[in-house]
Amino acid sequence: MGLLGVLIGLPLGYWGAQANVGVVSSTLTNLYLLEEISTLQLSPWLFAIAGLIGVGGAVTGALLPAVDMSRRDTRSLLSAFTLHEKIGSFAPHLSLMGLGILGFVGLWYAFGGSNWQHAGFVLAVGLLTGLPLFTPMAIRELTKRIEIRGFGLGYSLKSLGARLQTTAFAVASLAIAVSMLVGITLMIGSFRETLDVWIRTSVVADIYVTPSSWRGQGDEAFLEEERIQAMRILPGVKAIDRLRGFLGYSNNQRLALAGIDIGVPVGASRFTLLEGDAETAFDKMRHEGWALIGETLARKQNLWLGDSVPIYVMDGVHHFPIAGVYYDYNAQGGAVILDLKTVEKYWGPGHINSVALYLEPGANTEMMVDALKAKFETSAMEIRSNNRLRDEAMKIFDQTFAVTRLLQGISLLIASCGIALMLLILAREQVSELALYRAIGATRRQVFGLFVGKGWVSWVWQWELPAA
Repeated sequence: MGLLGVLIGLPLGYWGAQANVGVVSSTLTNLYLLEEISTLQLSPWLFAIAGLIGVGGAVTGALLPAVDMSRRDTRSLLSAFTLHEKIGSFAPHLSLMGLGILGFVGLWYAFGGSNWQHAGFVLAVGLLTGLPLFTPMAIRELTKRIEIRGFGLGYSLKSLGARLQTTAFAVASLAIAVSMLVGITLMIGSFRETLDVWIRTSVVADIYVTPSSWRGQGDEAFLEEERIQAMRILPGVKAIDRLRGFLGYSNNQRLALAGIDIGVPVGASRFTLLEGDAETAFDKMRHEGWALIGETLARKQNLWLGDSVPIYVMDGVHHFPIAGVYYDYNAQGGAVILDLKTVEKYWGPGHINSVALYLEPGANTEMMVDALKAKFETSAMEIRSNNRLRDEAMKIFDQTFAVTRLLQGISLLIASCGIALMLLILAREQVSELALYRAIGATRRQVFGLFVGKGWVSWVWQWELPAA
């Protein structure tokens, strides 16, 4: 079985990877790299490892049943019900083990484990280990009270409870597979919704202008001052916000530094704060040289409102008091926001990397974008409206997680195959019973409904067990 899985899985996996080269390449090009990935390149040792994992997993999974069957008395092997009875007797003990695992993980998390960065993974492993151990008890308790009034759904339920050796493991395995599928779907959906809210609250200017450069910050990508002044005096422009961005260091950790015009009207609405008051924070940044830091940096260095962040400046290290912590999606070292005057004071004058235009009420954003493109058509600049910028950000997000759609499809396929395998095993075990039922009058339709009912119940349980 392991060899068969490897022989089928390797070509399918290679085909799936090859089919998604374009999607992954676009994601990496948008976020990290300058060059595209045109072909799929895999080392031969990856195929060897995949084969060892497939065959090794199958052999490992077969060891316990092989040892169990080889040591059994011949008379007990003549009846499959003795195996199911043994699993049924173990059900309370397995439930206690599951309860112990969940209790241990819960207590660990409550009494200090939550402070560890990877605590969520421990909780996930605890849940995926503890909850399936409740499956035999859950199936047995749910089915033992069912009264059979005919050869139909009730009988399907009752027979599942009578064959825990097969059904308990199948339902538990399917529950784990589907819980992971649900977890991935919810995680991505929640992340997308949060990102959408963050973009709508932070991208508040009407038009954004950046150099036609991949990175968009530093001395290699900047906007000339004369062009910025030409934008400032355009009819319909209410205010202009300038951004100067560069890399800095704090406690030997690289971070992104940005200077902005704090005094711009509606400036306080540019950041959604996790901690602190926006008006108070912006007032301190403008007049006292305080800083806003991103959530990523705050959590990495455990710096919050009222603390100070040490940053290397031209003449050493300066500790900037923290006026607030804003929601941040910077995946690297984090970010610090300062007033432009504060940046010039500690790092000297420098180029502006991008600007944001706020238009007068009633001004047509798209017409202004067209006017800017016509005026600066010879300049290497990207000019986008806020709606277009938001759409592009969400498009990149969807492109980034497009590969997970393949994982979701594979999970559903595995779940369906698992149910089919379980029902085939049950059918083989019940051959003599089914022959008897047919002999005393059961129709083909009834036998068909019997196994469809088992599959339906197993599918429902695998969705409800993770939720429980």
